[in-house]
Amino acid sequence: MSNLGKIIRVNALPPVESREKNVIYQVAAPGAATYTDYAIDANGDLKTHAVVDGSIPVELSDDHVSISDLDLISEGITSQSDYNTDTREKLNNKLDKPLIDGNVQDYNKIVGLNSNGEVAKLPAGDLGKNVANSALTSIAGAGLTLGADWTMNTSGRNYSVTGLADVSSDSTFNIFLSQNPAGKVGKTNGKQPFLSLPTTLSNAEKTAWKTAMNGGWTTNTMSVGAISPLLIKLENEITYISLRGANLNLNPTSFKVEIMDVTGSTVLATIPNSQVQLDTTGLSLTFYHNFYSLGVNEYKIRLWNGVAYYVTPTSFEIVNNVNEIDLHGLSWNTKVYNNNVTSKAYATNNIIYFNPDNSIKPPLFESEYVFNAKTQLPLFNAGDNWYLEMNISTNLRISPIQSIGFSTGNSTNLTNDLFGSLDITGYGYVSALNSNWAYSQTFKFVLIKKGQLLTKVLSGVTNNGVPNVVINTETILNNDDLYLGAIFNNTTETGDTSFETYMNFNLIKAYTF
Repeated sequence: MSNLGKIIRVNALPPVESREKNVIYQVAAPGAATYTDYAIDANGDLKTHAVVDGSIPVELSDDHVSISDLDLISEGITSQSDYNTDTREKLNNKLDKPLIDGNVQDYNKIVGLNSNGEVAKLPAGDLGKNVANSALTSIAGAGLTLGADWTMNTSGRNYSVTGLADVSSDSTFNIFLSQNPAGKVGKTNGKQPFLSLPTTLSNAEKTAWKTAMNGGWTTNTMSVGAISPLLIKLENEITYISLRGANLNLNPTSFKVEIMDVTGSTVLATIPNSQVQLDTTGLSLTFYHNFYSLGVNEYKIRLWNGVAYYVTPTSFEIVNNVNEIDLHGLSWNTKVYNNNVTSKAYATNNIIYFNPDNSIKPPLFESEYVFNAKTQLPLFNAGDNWYLEMNISTNLRISPIQSIGFSTGNSTNLTNDLFGSLDITGYGYVSALNSNWAYSQTFKFVLIKKGQLLTKVLSGVTNNGVPNVVINTETILNNDDLYLGAIFNNTTETGDTSFETYMNFNLIKAYTF
């Protein structure tokens, strides 16, 4: 609190050196009705300035004010005049309060303040600038260098980079931008994205991509169900080989056909592409070659479709000699139900035919054999290795089992003693070798016996209209003569209608080797 003492009334404020301390001088001109208080503290400093007219301060002279503040004195301010001069200089450095609007062209500086309270002029044009509104790329050397991790969240809005140069033909541009699940962006040589690509594609997309990469030609899994012929006589001449299967429409500019050993691991010969006939349906492939130099042995075929290799599961064999069998002179034993006379069931030369009819037995879907045929003499002798090929024409929409196969005897007593047989039934489609087929068509059926192994190959069209080849193997006796036979159950759907049931077996080729 103030420690001011007595009050002294005077006509004029005494000079500094004559003043008392800790007093209040009340100054009034002679005859004046009012006076002014001047407080003098313990240092002799004037604490209350004079007011002579309302709020207008009295102009103080140096002899009115004493400077005792050591900080001011250290700065060279020892009088009111010094103080006033210093104050004016500082006021001249202050900014005027802005009263008008301007722009960065006319007012191109702003004030910046550092942590020490020091100020400096800064360019007004940089105020508020960021990546979105600055001209970072408009001057030489422009760019952006990050000092820490940086994230841009588009909040679901489109983010575009436009106007880039086309570097498609520049081999130096071989690095990809890539992103991990957290959104972090980096560069990659493309290996990881391509390795993970198959897991993101559906099977249809994989096939479409592979096909496009192969020039539009198939890259579906190749399959070969049948090779014809399966036996080739060793001769110094050209032999034609036909493959039947699926997805064999190979790229004509990028394919290979190779002859392999029976294990499928060693290439023994490469077929020149000029000797290969491709089928655009993909169902077959044919080539020719002189196999003489390969010699007697068993072989497989390997295909390359421009993307993958495929080795046929079926082999073919080159043999020293084949003995052809004349099928057009075959003699048959036949048996018709109740020994009825009919022209609807017969076996002659290389043909076996069955057409259910009232002349045999009133047609009925039943498991009762009504026609049986067997060769009078063995078609193949005991121990023979042999090949038999036939066409089977059917219209067998509804039918119990009908069979063609082999027997060790030539008795025809309407008893099914056949083995190694092809069994056919009809349920609105034909069922044979565990597959379903169109009921009205001509099949190709091949049987090959080597040792005790019997291979059956059935080619035709499925009930869905798709070409198909089925291969089946089984073990049969090797020490008996074999008679070819067929046996038929009674069935229905007779008469001159589109569903009239019939079966026709046309024996094409047979030989031993």
